[in-house]
Amino acid sequence: MSPPDSELGTRGRALGVIVWSAFLAAALATMLCFALLDPLAIAAGETPAWWTDRLHVYAVGFFFFWLIGLIAAALCWQLAGRRER
Repeated sequence: MSPPDSELGTRGRALGVIVWSAFLAAALATMLCFALLDPLAIAAGETPAWWTDRLHVYAVGFFFFWLIGLIAAALCWQLAGRRER
């Protein structure tokens, strides 16, 4: 009897790992983003105090998305780890 992942093949397994990791990272990013920002408050003009300068917002956004990318890459690396034979 063959191992269960042989039906997917190497490419199918890699695609599944990448898509699942990206989904989990996007879910985390959404939770964190809307935990910190209220879209209704922003629409009403009530922005957070740290939004005093556009460069601050861009810098925080860059590091936030970098962190989420790092988490996605780490998940992908963890899920696609070498299988012992």
